[in-house]
Amino acid sequence: MLPVSLTYADLLRLLKYCGYVVAVVAALIVSFRLTELQQHPLKVIWQSITTALAVPPLLIWVLSKLQWKYSKLAFLMGKRMVHGLWWGELKSEFKPSEGADPLPAIPIAFVVQQTYFFLTIQSYTPSLPARSTLEIMVVDPRSSIGQLQYVFEMRRMQDAEDKITIGYGDLQLTSGDKRLEGYYWTNSPTRGHISLDLLTRDFNGIGSFADAEKARTELLKITCSAGI
Repeated sequence: MLPVSLTYADLLRLLKYCGYVVAVVAALIVSFRLTELQQHPLKVIWQSITTALAVPPLLIWVLSKLQWKYSKLAFLMGKRMVHGLWWGELKSEFKPSEGADPLPAIPIAFVVQQTYFFLTIQSYTPSLPARSTLEIMVVDPRSSIGQLQYVFEMRRMQDAEDKITIGYGDLQLTSGDKRLEGYYWTNSPTRGHISLDLLTRDFNGIGSFADAEKARTELLKITCSAGI
């Protein structure tokens, strides 16, 4: 079962909207029962409210299933979007030996699945995939800066290895929520920098680095064709 990736602010906002929905639905029901309202006001109001209380669970179920890729809905609910296929580079600060230059940057893809309640991250490089085990999207209330923070693990199975590397990432959401950039740390111990640009909110069937690279190539072809 996926852990819920809600902040306290997200929870309060959801409760507030559920209250609004109950009030609106109850008012609509009452408006259709005006004749009864004059005769039995308390009964009609009570029945309308109890009936309207059935709507929030449906709203919560929809929000738990709906992919978080609709900008108007995200604005209305006040929850930033990171859902999508992202592409960029990872630059490790690891040095093979003392005095040596750091390793060159390598391409990396992020597949981020997001709903109002849940958030998962699958990353792919040419040599090694990783998956998140704990994720949260936080927004500074003063600066409105969004931070995607997550714990991840990588399992190395090559050359008879069976090693799990645990790490932590902290990426800032910028450029109109179309760019992620920040740092990661692992228990190896290593650290490095990651920068990613959003390719698309709509994706399906990405299960490897090759899949992500193919999707990126196709999207670039479409972009180039549209620009001609």
